[in-house]
Amino acid sequence: MDATGVPVVLRVDELAPGQSRTFGPAGEEAVVVLLSGRCDVRFDDGPHWERLGGRKDVFDGKATALYTPVGRGWRMTGGPDGVRFAVASAPASTPHEPYVVRPGEVRSERRGTGVYSREVHDIVGPEQPSDGLLVGETFSDEGVWSSYPPHKHDAHDPPHESHQREAFHVRVDPPSGFGVFLHYASPEVPRQAQVVHDGDTVTVRDGYHSFVAAAGHRFYYLWALAGTERQLHFRTDPRHTWLLDGTR
Repeated sequence: MDATGVPVVLRVDELAPGQSRTFGPAGEEAVVVLLSGRCDVRFDDGPHWERLGGRKDVFDGKATALYTPVGRGWRMTGGPDGVRFAVASAPASTPHEPYVVRPGEVRSERRGTGVYSREVHDIVGPEQPSDGLLVGETFSDEGVWSSYPPHKHDAHDPPHESHQREAFHVRVDPPSGFGVFLHYASPEVPRQAQVVHDGDTVTVRDGYHSFVAAAGHRFYYLWALAGTERQLHFRTDPRHTWLLDGTR
């Protein structure tokens, strides 16, 4: 499938304590990230896990996640305090086995520096099985830029750039705050700015993009990418590459 035809969908849902929901076999794979609470998961044909998750909210430590492959049905049941979760999905054809990513398996690193420093958690990366999904979480302190300098990944030009669509789910602490999402097609095109609030979801098909958090508020986004490549290669806006190589 051409990368232009690999959409990524990111949706957020929740289950009350003891409430169950069945997810039928579909023509897509998914990564289910537990945002808060606990749950039990059982696949129709075998594997099951109990008491997955446990963090109070997205700012309370690393995530637990579940990979659900194409063509497999499964059932989720909310734990004692219920569960809130995000599902990142994309078309797939390879029947991988289901697996769980636990907090101790999530890789974290600091990226950027100064007023564009952030902590990035890779939940499902290139080393884990999936057809095209890459999923993680980014945490920013108050008033700083993230996903910065502005970059894009909308052209198939390996190893310089990969073609992957992306979706973000935003949380802000305290939730009265906001962030600003910057998006533009090329350096010659005027920039577009969108205010994002706690609980918003943003999808990016193409173009350069970046976030900045309002002062006094921690900023978080869950990100999901899908394309025909599982290595992310992005192109930085050429006007800002000096931030990466230390030259002006």
